[in-house]
Amino acid sequence: MINATHRPATKADLPKLVTLYNAIISEGGFSADLTPYTLEQRQPWFNDHQCAPFQIHVVEINQQIQGYFYFSAWRNGRAAMHQVAEISYYLAKEARGKGLGRFILQQAQLIAGDTGLRYLLAILLETNFGSRTLLEKSGFTLAGKLPEIADLGDRRCGQLIMYKKL
Repeated sequence: MINATHRPATKADLPKLVTLYNAIISEGGFSADLTPYTLEQRQPWFNDHQCAPFQIHVVEINQQIQGYFYFSAWRNGRAAMHQVAEISYYLAKEARGKGLGRFILQQAQLIAGDTGLRYLLAILLETNFGSRTLLEKSGFTLAGKLPEIADLGDRRCGQLIMYKKL
């Protein structure tokens, strides 16, 4: 069992979150973002994710950030969707394959349920096999596929929509 913890992100964490996400963008195939971000570009995103249930949570081992997760409103402003959120999560390359993804999804589901969310959606590139497998093992169901919707520059790929009722 991993000795991981999670906590709400602070402003001091933003540089590490940007560095981590930019590394994921550079790897390719895990995000539909193709260009790295500056701190200034990510500040509005950070500001928008400071209140429950849409807070950013950092995941740490030995007080070192290894990843993060957060929720975003699904169809924001549409009253009938107030109990639905999209989950996003990212792990540093060296932190993958150690059970942190499972830890993130377990903790995220607890937080989601405690804040009144009833459904979680995950939207991922079909090339992200690890994430798809993790979601399936965590009880997420494939709801649909948007074929070849993502233009990754050197290739096109589909996007998957998965969901779980909490």
